[in-house]
Amino acid sequence: MADVEPQRLTRAREDQGDLVTHLYNRRAFWGHESVLYRRSHPMEWARIEGNYQNWEVDTGGMAPTDAVRADGGPLELFANPDVRMWLSKRHESMPFFCRNGDADELHIISRGSYTYETDFGTIEAGERDLLLIPKGVAYRASVGAPGDTLRLIVESKPEIFVVPTEMVDHIYHKGRQPIALDRLKYPVLGGPAASGPVTMRIKYSGAFSDVMGETSTIVYDRYPFDTEIIDGVNSVFKFSVTDIEKLGTTPVPFVGAAYMDNPKNVSWTFHLSGGGERAPVHRDPDVDECRYISSGPKMGSILFSPHGVDHGAGRGYTKQERNRPQGPYDTGDTLSLYTIKPLKGTRVAFEIAKPILC
Repeated sequence: MADVEPQRLTRAREDQGDLVTHLYNRRAFWGHESVLYRRSHPMEWARIEGNYQNWEVDTGGMAPTDAVRADGGPLELFANPDVRMWLSKRHESMPFFCRNGDADELHIISRGSYTYETDFGTIEAGERDLLLIPKGVAYRASVGAPGDTLRLIVESKPEIFVVPTEMVDHIYHKGRQPIALDRLKYPVLGGPAASGPVTMRIKYSGAFSDVMGETSTIVYDRYPFDTEIIDGVNSVFKFSVTDIEKLGTTPVPFVGAAYMDNPKNVSWTFHLSGGGERAPVHRDPDVDECRYISSGPKMGSILFSPHGVDHGAGRGYTKQERNRPQGPYDTGDTLSLYTIKPLKGTRVAFEIAKPILC
């Protein structure tokens, strides 16, 4: 079937009173968009029953096993075939090393500080930092001081990349990408060392994992990070939320992910909200939107809007200033994960989830 150019209607809106601006986006800003002017707000519903609505997951009371045991791990909250989201509140340094044989990992640090030892060297990461650890790279995270920490770990089977200029310039028209490459920081060789024996946990879902499980263990009688020289690309890097430029009023994508066999078919993107006026009420029929509040009074909370669910309560009126006042969700960093494939919440996330107007 040949591609059909959608009908484009451009007409000045007549003065018909206080209408509501309702934004409809295909492919989450990468397709065409429409602005609908409505007489009533699309979120003024009488009642909703069922799964298809906005949700809040407040992780404040959650206790992953890494919060109570040094050998514990993070807690899974959402997943689809491409991406999984894990909550970590590690209280002590990892006594083991790990390597993900399935996926890239993006560590978003909200509270606390870490020293990451990796195959490519050692790097410090703290609050408001995002650290990329590619698939197959081994690492160990040590907390700066025993105590409360908070991280969101995003595990991605498609390869994570920094969004290039050409991916966003048709919208923002600034001639540059959201993160300048000279803002990326890399690990350096040397740093902490440990004597053997040491244990490394390997995650891999292939081979005989259906029978033997997805976690293997390798024991070394020496420190495993003994790289002396790197000839080529340093694959591990970090950047701060403050390094992401707010190019316009719409949330700007700063990293994304795509499979190597089809790099133009983007699986998901991470967006930084803010930069101007808040977006009007909007509907994104092609993506789930999972907003992680990574700092501020609601730090650690997740706001989840499934494919096509209207969100932006109280926004969009054209004449009267009827937008809701700034609240705790409007301060701090909001990092929004847009996924093409629907995300499913885990049982532990559902147990604390509650419907919300957002």
